[in-house]
Amino acid sequence: MKAVPAVKTMNEEIRRSGVIDRADLETLAAFLGRAPSGDTVPPCWHWCQLLDPVDPRELDQDGYLIGGMITPEPGMTRMFAGGRVRTEAPLRLGVRTIRSTRVAKVAVKNGRHGRLRFVTLASEWSQDGRTMIVDEQDYVFTAASKSTDAPDVPEPGSLPSAPEPGQIAVTEPMLVLFSALTANPYRIHWDRDFCARAGHPGLVIHGPLQALWLAEEFTRRGAGATGRTFSYRLTAPATAPAVMSVGEGDAVELVVRRPDGVVTATASLV
Repeated sequence: MKAVPAVKTMNEEIRRSGVIDRADLETLAAFLGRAPSGDTVPPCWHWCQLLDPVDPRELDQDGYLIGGMITPEPGMTRMFAGGRVRTEAPLRLGVRTIRSTRVAKVAVKNGRHGRLRFVTLASEWSQDGRTMIVDEQDYVFTAASKSTDAPDVPEPGSLPSAPEPGQIAVTEPMLVLFSALTANPYRIHWDRDFCARAGHPGLVIHGPLQALWLAEEFTRRGAGATGRTFSYRLTAPATAPAVMSVGEGDAVELVVRRPDGVVTATASLV
C-alpha cells in the first residue's frame, strides 16, 4: 500500500490517503482463510487498510494511545458497542483512497454504576471525489474496575482442529494477530494477566472481529453490500480460547454465540 502521513485538521479530523493494492489484502485473506476475487475490497476489509501508525512510546500502560480520539479519561475504560457501515460502492483496488475520521457524536449519561460516556467515531472513505463508504463506530466509556485481586484464570483448553460449519475456533494467537492487523494495542486482547485483573477468564475477543465474521457470513450467503447498511451490535462479552458460532438469530438476521449459547453480537444488512 502506498500511503502518505496522516493529517489532522483544526476540527480534529484525521485524514489518511493511499492506494490499496491486492497485496494489501493478503494478510487478512490468510487470517480468514479465503481469497477475495475481483478488483474491489470485500465488505469491512477496509478496517485493516489505511491505518494510523502506532508509536509504542505514545501508549499508556493499558495500551491506549495517549491523547487519542477514543482514549478513555483517567479512571475510565473503553468498550466497543457496535456500529454501521454504509456502502455506496465498494472500494476499488489500485485507486487513490482517502479516509477521513472524526468524532461525530458525544453524549454523557448517568447509569446504574456511574457516569457513562458515548462516543461515535465516523469515517468516510472516498475515491475520485466520491464517498464510497460511511463507517460509524460506537464506543462506551465507563468507570474502570477498582479491584486489584486477579481471579483464577483457567489454562487454555483444547479446541477442535476442524470446527463444524458455522463454528470458529478462537485461539489466543488469533487475537494477537487480529490486534496487529487492526493496529489495536489495547492489552485486553493479548495480555492474559491484564484480562484477569479486569475480571475476564481469558483474552477478550474483539468486537470488530465478531462484526467481521458476520459481514463474511452475509458475503458467503450472497448478500451484496452495495447500496445497503451493515449494522451490528455487541451484546455480551466473549473470551478466548472458545468455539464461537455464527448463524441466524431470532429478532435480527445473523448473530454470534458463545459456547454457552449467549448471543455476543448481532447484525443486519438493509
